[in-house]
Amino acid sequence: MSIVSDTAVAGSGVPSYRFESTTGVIRRFLSPQDVIASLDEDVESMVALVNSGGTTFLSPILGRLAGIIACDGTLRSHLAIVSREFEVPCLVGAVVDPGLDDGATVRLDYVDGDRATVTVVDESETDTAAAVEQWWEYVRRVGDEIAVKDFDVAMTDDVLAALISEPLTNEHLDDLVGHMSRTFKPEMTRRSGFTSELFPMMPYMSLSTIEDFHTYATRVRIIESAMPAHEIGKRLRERAGVVSPLWTWMAGYHFLIGRQCLIQMGRVAPTDKTDDIRTVVDFWRRLTLAQRGDGTLDNKDAGFTNRYLPDDEVASLTRHLTPLAPADRKALKRLNATVTGYLFLLFTDSRVGIYDSGPYPVGDGQVAIVRDLLCLAVNDFDYPWAKGLRTEYSSLSVVLQFDPASFSSFEINDWGTTFTEPDQLLSEVTAAAVVGHRTSGERVQLTPADWPALSADISRIHGELYQRFADMTREERIFAATRMYSWGLKPFATLAGVVDDIDWSISPDTLALHPDPFDDDEQAGLIFGTAVVANDMPGSFSPVL
Repeated sequence: MSIVSDTAVAGSGVPSYRFESTTGVIRRFLSPQDVIASLDEDVESMVALVNSGGTTFLSPILGRLAGIIACDGTLRSHLAIVSREFEVPCLVGAVVDPGLDDGATVRLDYVDGDRATVTVVDESETDTAAAVEQWWEYVRRVGDEIAVKDFDVAMTDDVLAALISEPLTNEHLDDLVGHMSRTFKPEMTRRSGFTSELFPMMPYMSLSTIEDFHTYATRVRIIESAMPAHEIGKRLRERAGVVSPLWTWMAGYHFLIGRQCLIQMGRVAPTDKTDDIRTVVDFWRRLTLAQRGDGTLDNKDAGFTNRYLPDDEVASLTRHLTPLAPADRKALKRLNATVTGYLFLLFTDSRVGIYDSGPYPVGDGQVAIVRDLLCLAVNDFDYPWAKGLRTEYSSLSVVLQFDPASFSSFEINDWGTTFTEPDQLLSEVTAAAVVGHRTSGERVQLTPADWPALSADISRIHGELYQRFADMTREERIFAATRMYSWGLKPFATLAGVVDDIDWSISPDTLALHPDPFDDDEQAGLIFGTAVVANDMPGSFSPVL
């Protein structure tokens, strides 16, 4: 990763081998006494600058150095050979700026087999590089029994930009898959079972995630050809009620679930399709970092919170907060139950259309969550089974204010669902606001007097949608639900302007897995459950390397 421009390059030489970029402090060694004097110092942070390409001069410290710059020598020099064996980055035949002084912090970058560069890094850039490495240490950290780990990285705009722009190496790809693996498994064991009387959940969960593995890499490349992931994520931070952060989470995790199911079935090996895995996981990484904005990858690592909305957006929503009278509270509970019930049906018995973010401070010791209720009207990534089911609003943002001291525990899990103890969030809400979003982008404040009529309207289309699903065959329901999940990239493709450039049909490779084995609930559950939960790994997903 290059954090500074080429104008800071202070020299170059021939690299002794292909090494990862390394940073250290310049120390000139002119005599054996200089070497002896350094024996008890922090040699590991030093980049030795020497005239000779010989080995014996630096031999007492050679294996400990951060790097070596030799002003003469070739790849056949003993120094080049031994440094390669020690895996100490070394430049031979180097030409460096005469003004390169002791104490200067430099970075050694491999360019190609004939050239590596020496770049002077100022203190702020060193801090950024250190924070980036600290972030990767956070990714590699295991965490507690449910994979919770402290996020202790000093995150700044520069660090976030450096993380997003950093190319994803194989080693870091494996680090990310390991993090996701450890994060996902305990969440699966903590959630309720995958059961539904209407939708065969294990068949469609298996088919949809496998379809993600079959198609996401191609679709992601089309999306990124029009708009990079971090720009999409940045835009998604701007407004509530547009695209759920759960879609972002699913872009990476569901892809890896599908991969793991295919590994369990013996259809792919863990080392297969590394480039496709990198494409999708890197898209998820950059999208997540840009949308969340705080450097964390999951709600869990942010203390089971997600405060992704910017301050001005939170202020715009919370200014509508109104204290609740008893009758208003009853109407709010009914509205919440009615809309969430409809969205569970629309999204085939999943919580994809409902997402809580926050808690956001609103003053006087109170906080608020923003509950986005999405896809209530036809939009560019709507589903065929909802055709013609219209309401006045494309989505709702329900702002719920409460005193956090009312609960002994509070968490918003990675699916955007709030859990409290005691489990009575709406009973403790002191003020609320309901904001309706129209497809035109217009926002409308809905007063408590408006809530009963809206509940009735949603109940009406709920009944119509239920009848449509009831009239479907089992196979039609399986593939409706499979489409719902496997169209998870549609919101991002829509934002990038390429939704019509992508083939959204289910791939032949996925279709070939139905009816055998994925029309059978028990067999599908066995494959899915063994793949991501009942395995002998510390997490859900196999390493890539």
